[in-house]
Amino acid sequence: MGKMIGLSRNLKMTWLNKAVELLSGNLSEKEYKDKLNEYLSFEIKSPTNLRKTREILMSLWYYENSELQSLRAQAWSLLKKDPDNALAAHWSIILATYPIFVDVSRIIGKLSEFEEEFTLRQLKQKLFDEWGERATLFHSIDKIIATMKAMDALRAEKPGHYTIVRHEVRDNEINALLASTGMTVEDKGNFTLQDLRSMSYMFPFKYQIERDMLMTNHEFTITNIGGEMMVSLTASL
Repeated sequence: MGKMIGLSRNLKMTWLNKAVELLSGNLSEKEYKDKLNEYLSFEIKSPTNLRKTREILMSLWYYENSELQSLRAQAWSLLKKDPDNALAAHWSIILATYPIFVDVSRIIGKLSEFEEEFTLRQLKQKLFDEWGERATLFHSIDKIIATMKAMDALRAEKPGHYTIVRHEVRDNEINALLASTGMTVEDKGNFTLQDLRSMSYMFPFKYQIERDMLMTNHEFTITNIGGEMMVSLTASL
């Protein structure tokens, strides 16, 4: 059975921000849906596309998900602190929710290690090798690229040719969120410092994961295995 894609619509930053803004109202599921429908309907006229977009946004921020609970709290806190943290907050939650976004981001990150510019053709070929060549995947890639452009993570130099927009991270709370996200996505228990410094799916960010930040942040547990510092997410009580 093929892997589930799920991310079938492009997202705009304003829509993502609205999905978070509505959380402050402690709305019931029906109330949240109604308000999100009303907001999205100004831009999305197709009932089917509106429903799909709404469900993606709710999967990211509203629907109960024990694996995302801590990460959502971190991301939401950063958004309330400063709206300029929106890229890191939303990027992290999308990565942790949709494996297809992780794989697209990882491939882009790897491609950018060799060339400043990558092509949609290169990306699709590498993704088809991993996921299989399916119509739903072909459609999803275009939507994900459109989302990344809308989030100011990619820039189209010409049709089918893209470069990465780099965002420097100076806030240790954002660095911590990115580290937490990577550890949630990989879900392998223990991580070295190098693991956290080389997360290719974090390609839009010029981030820094330092020992001191990890040791003073309650989100992380530090252990020593074979003489090497290992980091894990602190287990929820």
